[in-house]
Amino acid sequence: MHSLKYIMTVLLMAVGTFAFAETVDAAQIGIGTEQKIVQNPLELERKAIEQERQQQMAREKRRAEQKRIAEEKRVAAEKVQQEEAKRQAAIAKQQTTTPTSIASSVSTTGRSIQAESTAYTNDAADNGSYGGRVLTATGHDVTDSIFYKGMRIIAVDPSIIPLGTVVHIDGIGQAIALDTGGRIQGNIVDLLVDTNNEAMNWGRRHITITLP
Repeated sequence: MHSLKYIMTVLLMAVGTFAFAETVDAAQIGIGTEQKIVQNPLELERKAIEQERQQQMAREKRRAEQKRIAEEKRVAAEKVQQEEAKRQAAIAKQQTTTPTSIASSVSTTGRSIQAESTAYTNDAADNGSYGGRVLTATGHDVTDSIFYKGMRIIAVDPSIIPLGTVVHIDGIGQAIALDTGGRIQGNIVDLLVDTNNEAMNWGRRHITITLP
């Protein structure tokens, strides 16, 4: 009886040892397999391809941004050229439309008329501009000066005072008719001044204008 129990015990121990050995082998196989999956060349190749794809996308994005910036610069440069062309055209127009023969002085004994006067400025916001320059109806650039050859500039009704006429205004001196205005009709003139304050201070005045 004791021999039978001894044999049974030995058999059970042998079976347990075999099962333990199988488990250890399986675990070792699992570890080895896992290491092989991590180092799989196909997986490494896939990662390399994905990395290259990401880099390609980044390069394309940079090229698109550079193209956008270049286009913005081109449009800006073209706009500057157009504005410069307009300015040059305005200067050319001024040279061809500004009277070439203007009397150097006007006798104060000529025909006189009574007129109502107002004042305006060379502010582009009030007059509009051509390429950033403020021009009179005759094309004279008044952006930087309210004078023409030392004379004050006035806006007139050309049917009363022809454009290019040099007149004498009491209290002002010589002035030249180089501009017009929608509200300047009949015996009304508009005197060009430097600032809005000057225009407001001038208000509406009755003046005497001596024509040549």
